[in-house]
Amino acid sequence: MAKRDAFVAGGLRIETSRDWDGRWFVCWKPNVSVYCRTLKEVLKCASWPVKTATGDSLRSWLTSLEEMDAQRKGATAEPVGDANVEGSFDPLAHAG
Repeated sequence: MAKRDAFVAGGLRIETSRDWDGRWFVCWKPNVSVYCRTLKEVLKCASWPVKTATGDSLRSWLTSLEEMDAQRKGATAEPVGDANVEGSFDPLAHAG
């Protein structure tokens, strides 16, 4: 199971992690718990305005998550197939 990141401030707790479909969030406020998939949904649920300490901190945290996900997505592995490697999955490696 992947490690969950969390944002906690003044009656608000947001936990997040990733699965095969991407990032997910669970937003909790007193008497309310909401599952979200997008940052827009998270901000709507949190309802902390911009230009407040908590609102700015929340948006900064969400931006850092986006940047982390973009870096992870950009780090792709080398292709598996290579015509110069015996036993490769590359069709050119098996040309007869």
